[in-house]
Amino acid sequence: MTIEQRKLELITWITGIQSEDVIKSIENFRNNPNYKVPDTILELVLESSSAKLEDCTEHTSARELLGRK
Repeated sequence: MTIEQRKLELITWITGIQSEDVIKSIENFRNNPNYKVPDTILELVLESSSAKLEDCTEHTSARELLGRK
């Protein structure tokens, strides 16, 4: 899986987050790169990265993925 595909998977996952606590954790990580990523986020990233490529939807750009042109 390319880094672009991995980034798009993360974007897709982040846009679906409904928990304010998870959003705050992600913001804390962004603002402090030494921040320890919670185990639940690591588990979700690992689960996402283990998906079969043929089961994933291919996207050409983040804008397309988010429906922006």
